[in-house]
Amino acid sequence: MAAEAPVSREALFQTICEHWQRTEDAMAAVGDQFEKKAHEGWSVGDIFRHITALSHDTSSHVRAMIASGEFPVDPANNQEANQVGIDKFASLDYKMLRIELNTAHGVVWMYIQRFSDDDLAQEYSIAGNSFSLGGILGLLAQHEAQHVTEALAAAGVEESAVVPLETAHRWA
Repeated sequence: MAAEAPVSREALFQTICEHWQRTEDAMAAVGDQFEKKAHEGWSVGDIFRHITALSHDTSSHVRAMIASGEFPVDPANNQEANQVGIDKFASLDYKMLRIELNTAHGVVWMYIQRFSDDDLAQEYSIAGNSFSLGGILGLLAQHEAQHVTEALAAAGVEESAVVPLETAHRWA
């Protein structure tokens, strides 16, 4: 049984979109501070590259989870996989990475639009723990939000500096 309370499709999508918009706006607020050191050898930009790589993988991971019942997480290979994702976007500055992330978010958005409340209530497993599909999508958004908070702190950028900017698609 899933530990979290069921969430409606509309509420989940609103929350996800708010997180996505904050991420994209935070990336712009950080701007040229991308090379500042953050943690564990990562720069502020590496945190955003990691977020972008995860966003690109989300739809395929959800499809694999729906097919197998288990979200594809390999804790033993996580650090290596994270570095591969960071390296994939290493050549992009904050402006181009923001466009790339907006595109990745858009692909996820189109994919998850097909899910109904009943679909979102279906249970799946992550590392042996049961979560609803909606709960998993919420966890992914929270993971992104936590990284954004880390990046802002490492860059020395106050939350108040994160302001809505024009983008290909406004999520919130």
